[in-house]
Amino acid sequence: MPNLTGKVAIVTGAGRGIGRAHALALAEAGARVVVNDLGGSLAGQGNDLTPAQQVVEEIERAGGEAAANGANVADFAQAGELIETALGTFGRVDILVNNAGILRDKSFASSPSTSRDTSHRRGTRPPTGASARRPATTSAAA
Repeated sequence: MPNLTGKVAIVTGAGRGIGRAHALALAEAGARVVVNDLGGSLAGQGNDLTPAQQVVEEIERAGGEAAANGANVADFAQAGELIETALGTFGRVDILVNNAGILRDKSFASSPSTSRDTSHRRGTRPPTGASARRPATTSAAA
């Protein structure tokens, strides 16, 4: 992993699993990380900031900097708030890892293409679009 000191990363779906691993690796490389996770159940219901906050605490115990965010990244307005969290907390956005997804009880190969399309668009399109509409830094980051 390259040296990411001074960079700010947003990782969606970072409360558990591979998203958590992404957030921890980016923090270990020196990035300040916004840990986003809706915190829904494995059935896709509800929301809870606890998984994101636990990853933030793990990063901070290791000497890194992080902030928790519970935005639903399938919603364009909330994805915009996620970007604003990074800009307001750390002054910039350098890295966006779109890891959030929708749990499906079928294998990828046996899922209908409409299901795969929905999962992709709902998990990646809003945060990517929101980040593209904002400046990468704020004046505080200079």
